[in-house]
Amino acid sequence: METAKIERTLHAVEHLLNLTVADIMRREVYTLDADDLLATAARKMIENKINGLVVMKNGKPWTVISSWDLLHLSYLESFSDHLDYLKTPIKEFIEEPVLHSLPPTASLMDAARLVAETNARTIPVIENDKLLGVFTTYDLINTYNNIIVIEKVKERKGK
Repeated sequence: METAKIERTLHAVEHLLNLTVADIMRREVYTLDADDLLATAARKMIENKINGLVVMKNGKPWTVISSWDLLHLSYLESFSDHLDYLKTPIKEFIEEPVLHSLPPTASLMDAARLVAETNARTIPVIENDKLLGVFTTYDLINTYNNIIVIEKVKERKGK
């Protein structure tokens, strides 16, 4: 019996290790243009219950704006006489755009490493300058849960 449990766990881990970002990415991507207002970004995140948006510029992924960015900016705005969060285009907020991205063929291990190294929570999946989807930390955790944790629950119920 113990050997069967080990084999099931190894199979689940092997399955997890063979998955790519394309296997679990979200294909429905919410985007904004660099000329859109920060207020639009906040509204879009709230309405769609997401923590990050891909910002496009000239039809290509340019950067990601996160709920943390908006929270930080609203805090700064409270001390500023000239900053108007509601009327500021995203491109004016982004001084040096950073775009951490992954190709669809990246492994989940590569994705987890990028999340750990950059603290990015929403990562565009890009191939040939085309936005194919987004990978989020939620996707990684949910996949782990579906493959490993559910297998453990099945084991316990089988006792």
